Amino acid sequence: MNDIDATKDRDPGMKQGHVLDLKLPIGWLLGAYGALLLVYGLATDKGMYAISLGININLIWGLVMLAVGGGFLLAAFLKRSKIRP
Repeated sequence: MNDIDATKDRDPGMKQGHVLDLKLPIGWLLGAYGALLLVYGLATDKGMYAISLGININLIWGLVMLAVGGGFLLAAFLKRSKIRP
């Protein structure tokens, strides 16, 4: 018998990918933390950032975390749309 014939009988669900995609919860978590940091960075006064040479670290890292979380979510939703016909 041929190896190709033996693989045709396997479960067709394997082509659909995993049911639990970890990109979704990681994306939502990073997005939520990023939004919290962004709001905190916008709400605080500039005097608080004197120790960090006037750089609003919370604002910068909030934007970075939002971008990374958005990237994870975008990748998860693009993969989901590829799988569904």
